[in-house]
Amino acid sequence: MFKYLLVLALIGAVFADDDAHAHAKEYKKDDGHGHFEYGYDITNGIGADESGDEHQVHGEFHFVSKDGVPVKVSYTADENGFHPEGDILPTPPPTPEAILKALKYIEAHPSKDDGHVKHH
Repeated sequence: MFKYLLVLALIGAVFADDDAHAHAKEYKKDDGHGHFEYGYDITNGIGADESGDEHQVHGEFHFVSKDGVPVKVSYTADENGFHPEGDILPTPPPTPEAILKALKYIEAHPSKDDGHVKHH
């Protein structure tokens, strides 16, 4: 899981201004039973927090873009994968109205065949 945090932090570093005099605050906690907490904040606006156990992890990272816009991405990771959320992430375009109507029609008018493939 730390590899995701490292990759995301490096992405943040690319967008942040180079600040040779930045200072970092870091914390790490491990309860000895599989639960951990980790985080850091750097005076140049880069930071991250992550906590969890062997089953699920919650976290976030943040930085300031070159345009001065604060960016934050939150995420969870579990047996179903990595699930990020944030305004900077791309989103799919909306489903066209014609497709939505077609899906409603199909749902309202299920096929009458029995599901068997017919060979001719």
